[in-house]
Amino acid sequence: MTDQQVVIKEKQTRNLVFNGTGSSYFRVCIVNLLLIIITFGIFGAWALVRSKQYLYSHTELSGSCFTYHATGRSLFASWLCMLIYIFALEGAVIGRHTFVAVCLGAALILFVPYLLVQSLRYQLQSTTLNNVRFNFRCSGFKAWWVMLGCPLIMMLGVLLVCTLIMLTCRSASIFEFDRIIITSVVALVVGVLGMAVVQGVSSALWLNLLFNHLSFGKNNFTAKISIKKIVSISLMSMLMLIPVLLIVLKLEVPAYIKILSSQGDPEAIANELQSSGTAMFIGYLIYMFGILLWASYLYVTMRNYYYKTISLSEHFTFRSTLTVAGFLSQLIINALITGCTLGVGYPWARVRYCKYLARNTWVDGDLDELDLQDHNEKIANDIVSRLSRGLTPNISF
Repeated sequence: MTDQQVVIKEKQTRNLVFNGTGSSYFRVCIVNLLLIIITFGIFGAWALVRSKQYLYSHTELSGSCFTYHATGRSLFASWLCMLIYIFALEGAVIGRHTFVAVCLGAALILFVPYLLVQSLRYQLQSTTLNNVRFNFRCSGFKAWWVMLGCPLIMMLGVLLVCTLIMLTCRSASIFEFDRIIITSVVALVVGVLGMAVVQGVSSALWLNLLFNHLSFGKNNFTAKISIKKIVSISLMSMLMLIPVLLIVLKLEVPAYIKILSSQGDPEAIANELQSSGTAMFIGYLIYMFGILLWASYLYVTMRNYYYKTISLSEHFTFRSTLTVAGFLSQLIINALITGCTLGVGYPWARVRYCKYLARNTWVDGDLDELDLQDHNEKIANDIVSRLSRGLTPNISF
């Protein structure tokens, strides 16, 4: 390969750049916090918009920054309507108005996926790059199946299998601890692995739905995300978590059994907590680390995979170069920064996280060849679209 070819190849690969600073973002956050307190929370919608506008305007690709045009008024109106609906549903349940409660609950189940699609569409149409808007179009029935129908059926199947496993020891006496414990562990493992399959299938269906109905101007995104691959990633992450859960159970369960067998004796409970306190604390730390490791592996591995399957206008591809160790260290360090400063350091932690994600997100292809024509669709102003705008305010790519 000649030097000229190397230069051309380098020019065709660009990563996102986040140029915000902790101090400038801190000023945005402190003003938002003060206004939220002064307005008794009413300013929350506008605060969210101001925060996203800062983060978007400091994220750039090839010298061009993203912009966010959603309004706090739109989000606030949506949130207010959702709050009224929840209060109405709660009032119907508390007041034992069964028919009204069933109707409100059924409407929520049937129409929430459609509302989420409309909200996602609003958020994307409010996001621009080079004055070109994103867009998302999807049928309500397809969204309902992916978001609710399929996951619910699979979860019921997992619950049924675990119940059948536990029923095998229903004839066991109270003294057959070994049989009860072994059956419980088997049911736990089957349940965890079953939920991993549910998570994998649901994630794959959702990612395919999202990216195959996403567009930038008049350019369409496409993705060929394998359900089998996503399920294998989800199963592997759960297999990493199972040993952690077993260790925690071994450390925690004996102490809880002794506490329960003390029959409420305060002195016995205090003695048990004193003797087992260290083991319980270590178990808690192991559990927290295991959860962080599981979440890091799942997010990084899945993100690195599905980015490779996405293309824009068949000429531009994407790459994610995150590492599990790097992402895990981000979570731990940022949590320490935020916790040790009682929340004051959150803006600096958020900026660190955004910079890390940006420098590990790549676009391959000659961006000069991209058709920068905006689409002709306007933001919908019907009542349903207006009510849905605040349902997915934190969607981000």
